[in-house]
Amino acid sequence: MKRFLLLFIPVLLFGGYERPGSTSGQFLKMGVSARAVGMGEAFIAVVDDASSVYYNPACLPLVARSDISLTHTRWFAGINHEFAGIASPFRGIGTFGISFVSLYTDAIEITTPLQPDGTGETFYATNYALGVSYGRFLTDHTSLGLTARYIGLSLYHYNVSALSFDLGTLFRTDIKGFRFGMKISNFGPNLRFINEFYSLPMSFALGAAFEPIPVLTLASVIMKPTDDEDVMNAGFEYRLNGYLALRGGYKFGYDAETWSSGVGFTVPLGNTTVKLDYAYSNLGVLSGSHRMTMGFSF
Repeated sequence: MKRFLLLFIPVLLFGGYERPGSTSGQFLKMGVSARAVGMGEAFIAVVDDASSVYYNPACLPLVARSDISLTHTRWFAGINHEFAGIASPFRGIGTFGISFVSLYTDAIEITTPLQPDGTGETFYATNYALGVSYGRFLTDHTSLGLTARYIGLSLYHYNVSALSFDLGTLFRTDIKGFRFGMKISNFGPNLRFINEFYSLPMSFALGAAFEPIPVLTLASVIMKPTDDEDVMNAGFEYRLNGYLALRGGYKFGYDAETWSSGVGFTVPLGNTTVKLDYAYSNLGVLSGSHRMTMGFSF
């Protein structure tokens, strides 16, 4: 399987669905929160924890206490996806966040025409991004946020780096918890890999959420990426007794991803709240992916 992965990795890292090879840093489009993925990633106007640094930095002011989010995803063919984020509010200043996301493979054996069974050497494909975020309320109902990232890509002996930025806004109302968010993701200079230039997977997204009853959140997002057709995400979260949440979602217009589901548990431990979330997302012929997120509010 890993021999075939040698051919697949460049497409995974640099290929869009409709225009393969047109953008780089595709790992920046992968979900980093089991809660979000369980809701179909219709999360721009919903997020209120440390994953705001990824989904919408304008939601950072909704983080009432310091919050940590840690996510692990095991993909097919030995591919791993990790996320770590922290957000902390500062009275009168705003909310700051730091994040790290990475996509990496298990060791891949090097083969040649003369040594088809392997040379005894291995290499790794690694992608990572380190981000710094800031968000604050402009009015009682409107907030603004920004994330700046340093991106690094490594494939065998080749290494490249770039900068990208996310800009988001959020508008909240007092009517059934209705919220409306907007975000521009991954805008920045082109990235050069070997002798080719690739743009980052920039996208513009609009999202909305509301609560028809206090225990139910319905949400949707419409996205316009630069490397694909327009897509839409929709999802829900139903909360039971304050400790258990059930989630479901669907992605429209994607080549592989369709439905997703998830469950979340909230456990208060003194002054700390522990959050455990799980999500499964269907990937069609590629089977599916399992995500686990552990969070702490303190």
